[in-house]
Amino acid sequence: MALRELHIRNFAIIKQLEIEFDDGLTVVTGETGAGKSILLDALDLLLGARAEPDLVRHGESQCELTAWFDIRGLQSVQSWLQKHDLVGEEDQCLIRRVVRVDKPTKCYLNDQPTTLASLKELGYLLVDIHGQHEHQSLSRSADQRRILDQYSGHVDAIEMMAKLASKIRRLEKELGTTTQVRSDNADKIELIEFQLSEFEEVSVTEGEYAELEVEYARLNNAQALIDGIEQALDRLFLNEDVNLTSELGRQIHALGDLQEFDPTLNTTGELLNSALAQIEEARSELNSVLNKIDQDPERLREIEQRRDTLINLARKHRCSEEALPAKHQALLDELETLKDKSSRPEKLAREIADLKKSYTKIAQAVSEKRQLVAEQLSAEITAQMQDLGMRGGELSIAVEPQISDEIVVTDHGIDQIEFLVSTNHGMPLKPLNKTASGGELSRISLAIQVITSQKLDTPTLIFDEVDVGVGGRVAQIVGTRLRELGNHAQVLCITHQPQVAAQGQQHIYIDKVSDEQGTYSTLVKLDADGRTVEIARMLGGETITDRTRAHAQEMLAANQ
Repeated sequence: MALRELHIRNFAIIKQLEIEFDDGLTVVTGETGAGKSILLDALDLLLGARAEPDLVRHGESQCELTAWFDIRGLQSVQSWLQKHDLVGEEDQCLIRRVVRVDKPTKCYLNDQPTTLASLKELGYLLVDIHGQHEHQSLSRSADQRRILDQYSGHVDAIEMMAKLASKIRRLEKELGTTTQVRSDNADKIELIEFQLSEFEEVSVTEGEYAELEVEYARLNNAQALIDGIEQALDRLFLNEDVNLTSELGRQIHALGDLQEFDPTLNTTGELLNSALAQIEEARSELNSVLNKIDQDPERLREIEQRRDTLINLARKHRCSEEALPAKHQALLDELETLKDKSSRPEKLAREIADLKKSYTKIAQAVSEKRQLVAEQLSAEITAQMQDLGMRGGELSIAVEPQISDEIVVTDHGIDQIEFLVSTNHGMPLKPLNKTASGGELSRISLAIQVITSQKLDTPTLIFDEVDVGVGGRVAQIVGTRLRELGNHAQVLCITHQPQVAAQGQQHIYIDKVSDEQGTYSTLVKLDADGRTVEIARMLGGETITDRTRAHAQEMLAANQ
């Protein structure tokens, strides 16, 4: 569940290198300048560090770095990959980066192109580098807070606070928008209410205008209708010379007498009888219409006024007279919507207040626990520092809750958390990243990791010369602590101390060689004999004696 393979090609002074990593403690040794830190530089680049063209091996156009991680059981890593749609093969994560001399760098996650920011974000979940390095987590306030929270065991409460904080921020943003909208809508509401008052005064009904048009046409043309209908009745039915029904009746009778001579005249007779019936019906209808026509000037004036009212209202609202009822309903709907938006700020304010109460309750409980655990964790780290060559040193975790009446909502609660350190007895406590040297910072990181390793979830921990500047006794303790840490995480340590190297469960030796093609670094995973020789060299220098070899064998045997 950690780093399994690293492939490097044309990076710095490395031509080509492939290495497999095991669980537990892996130590990396070699002469000064051999390129031990290049491994860290390569990992750092894979995890999102800035790439410079001079990192490419001289004479080459690009370098390529690839790391394969086993992510079984790493729920945070798997969730991150799923969230970003970058899931690869089951339980595997492949990171690749290509740095080119004259072209932009390329980044890949599980063979899918990705961004540098994504590499960095995922890198924080996979690897934690400690030492004289820009990627060291202990210098970041966010990671100091994370260390304390994970040790406190209230990660669930932190997640709940983050969810509440996110919702509060979203609603506060919406509140600001809706407050402005309410101000902008005030004039609109006033205008619509005025327009609706006009509609209510007119009280237009569905289909009214069409009915008015029919009645207006009839009243406005009453005399013409009367004259025309009377003339039609007279000429068709009342004229003594030409009476349509009488004449048609006579001809039907005459043709009926002839049907016995030609039966086909039966159809003609039926058609004429049908025509006679329709003519009679038409005559009846004309008389009915004539009787209904009323020359009523007063009613005509009423119709004209009502019609003009609807025409003017339709013109004002830029719609047809028939569409006035629909326009009325649309204004009612718009007014309801605007009024609902106008009342939204009050609803949002109440909802935000309730959420802040819930947030404050959780945040205060978290703060109280942070303060209790900070005291305990500070004492344990300080005790570890004494064994790691920092006699009289002290680390104190300061937890400062907000004291303002109005709590500032953040994802991580109401506390400012800072690691303060004094590296010598009697010296005042100061911020960790401004006080400790690189080596001291590495040892403090080691102390923290040893204590918190069972509660922290970063699978691979790397320590760069964590033993710098310490003597043999402290180096022995540093090695012991690293080996203990290897029981809970994969640990890689670059070291110059034989006491540390002897405790490794895997030993990598890096050397720099030159040939006709140039200078490059080589890497070897040492077997038992190779380890004896390397630790003897670390003990006594280039000349390896029987005594240094025996001492090296003794150190290795003691740590089996």
